[in-house]
Amino acid sequence: MEKHPLIKIKDGKKYFYRFTLNQRIQHIILAWSVVTLVLTGMPLKFPDASWAPYLYALFGGIKYAPVIHKAFGSILLILFVYHVVYVIYLIYKYQIVPLKAAGKKNARNILLAFAKQPLVPNLKDAYDIKDLMKYLLFFTNRRPEGDKFTWKEKFDYWAPFWGMVVIGFSGLVMWNKELATMILPGQAINFSLIAHSDEALLAALFLFIWHWYNVHFSITVFPMGKVFITGYLPEELMVEEHYQHYTEVMKQAGLEHEILPPHGSHEVNQEGGHTL
Repeated sequence: MEKHPLIKIKDGKKYFYRFTLNQRIQHIILAWSVVTLVLTGMPLKFPDASWAPYLYALFGGIKYAPVIHKAFGSILLILFVYHVVYVIYLIYKYQIVPLKAAGKKNARNILLAFAKQPLVPNLKDAYDIKDLMKYLLFFTNRRPEGDKFTWKEKFDYWAPFWGMVVIGFSGLVMWNKELATMILPGQAINFSLIAHSDEALLAALFLFIWHWYNVHFSITVFPMGKVFITGYLPEELMVEEHYQHYTEVMKQAGLEHEILPPHGSHEVNQEGGHTL
């Protein structure tokens, strides 16, 4: 992994490191592929819609749009395989190898290493959801203090992960019908068509409503969150979404005296600054 400062100061403001260059490139490829697949796939799901023929024509119509769809589907599948290998490699290098060196490599410790990954849901996420409901229903004026990755980000991660399995497998079945029916019953083609189409619609709704709102359109980041480009998150957003992790990083950097108060003690303005 590349070396980087955990906290970068620019124009007097602090920015906190979140994503490596490798992860940002993966995300850009994922976003580009998914958007292209949605644009070339939805006209087939809704062929009677007034917008469908015009959108399909933008990608070359029946002659080229299917080729583009398959090409980007292939890119997405390759990315998925790469990402799984990438995650396993990181866990092996930074957690399994140290366990082996310490003579503690056993099935229990390996399972614990996987269970303690930052993006694996845990009890804190359940408590944070409960505390968020209490906050939204005015039972408390204190919002949950998020860790490095919040329950929303974990949902953002695992929902597409599951979707990739369904969409990828069903897409391969429909792309290779002859080969698929030599292994699977004929009904698999119909099941795959339904699964591919409906899961793709769910993925599109998830992307354009849930994910884009949280990372681009919510009041704290509008008109666009830039962490997927820069890898760094402004201090105000760290306080807003990841306060527990924020305080840990600040203490690690020896900046305890500069820690901002938690939610509700300052207001975030549109320029990303804060007003005491």
